[in-house]
Amino acid sequence: MAQHFLLSAASRPLPVAKVLRMHEDTAYADFRRARWPETGGKPDHCPRCGAVGAGARFYETARRRFRCAACRGDFTVTSGTIFASHKLSFRQMLGAIALAASAAKNEAALLLTRQLGVQWKTAFVLLTKLREAIAAERRDLVLEDTVEIDGCYIGGHRRKENRKAERKDARKPENQTGKRRCVITLRQRSGRIVTAVTTAESKEVAIGLARRHVVRGARILTDAHAAYGDLGAIWRHTQVDHDKHYQDEDGNNTNLAEGFHLRIKRAEKGTHHRMAGKYLDWYVAELAWREDFRRKDNGWLMRDLLRRALAHPVSRWMKGYWQGNHPPGEFLWRPEGPQLAAV
Repeated sequence: MAQHFLLSAASRPLPVAKVLRMHEDTAYADFRRARWPETGGKPDHCPRCGAVGAGARFYETARRRFRCAACRGDFTVTSGTIFASHKLSFRQMLGAIALAASAAKNEAALLLTRQLGVQWKTAFVLLTKLREAIAAERRDLVLEDTVEIDGCYIGGHRRKENRKAERKDARKPENQTGKRRCVITLRQRSGRIVTAVTTAESKEVAIGLARRHVVRGARILTDAHAAYGDLGAIWRHTQVDHDKHYQDEDGNNTNLAEGFHLRIKRAEKGTHHRMAGKYLDWYVAELAWREDFRRKDNGWLMRDLLRRALAHPVSRWMKGYWQGNHPPGEFLWRPEGPQLAAV
């Protein structure tokens, strides 16, 4: 019997312990190579004036800074990225990225504080910035061939009354807290995952997501929920009635999408214990990234996460978070207007 990839030595070529023992100069060199991979770690543009190309010249000065010959402005390897104005050392930031990349079901901020010896506030903002960078990629993802679509509900827990006679049926809308959110998953078989957070499964959301992320001519598999009933007008659509079977006579099922939902629920209960509604969209996007690349080794995952973080601009909502700069509301997907907006 073949050995599972995650149990093999090939899955762990870069242990976290090795990253945490790195010299600061080595970690800094990794940041430079991830920020400017095409030039071997040398600046290829100015984040201040935008100078780029053969005519752009940059000079390295003291304290790991660069100076643009065009605007005479100074910048660093983290300028214009989510790490701008960072206070942690490069080794600490790289160690946090390695720990986050190696986690099976997300990294908890409280655990990271003990692993790196930093405040919980620092760990929370750093991990949330990484999730924001991961989530930014979904806008351009296009799925094809066979795509499974399904929804699951997260959060909104109501504590039960002590006496059984006083307990209420939490399935009824009037007994719910209003904080329960629906995660819609579009998963291509042997491909990527696209997630969206909404208030409920609806036809408008299902069709809107499919129009944006699923090519015409693809085959879509869903359960028998009424929200997916009109997908057959555009795509080849098959519904599986779970009241009768999990897999029909032709082998059609939505097991991959439902399996990903199990990962979300296990991360909620076992790692975070609670995923706040404001950031739920980013949490599930990170989990989708882990599911997509679960067969990649931890060194590849760390470099990919570092590359995404350095390619993402300064966070609009997480920079100055503890000084009062918070997202104005939840990031919910909607079919009209901006596809993703804080409401």
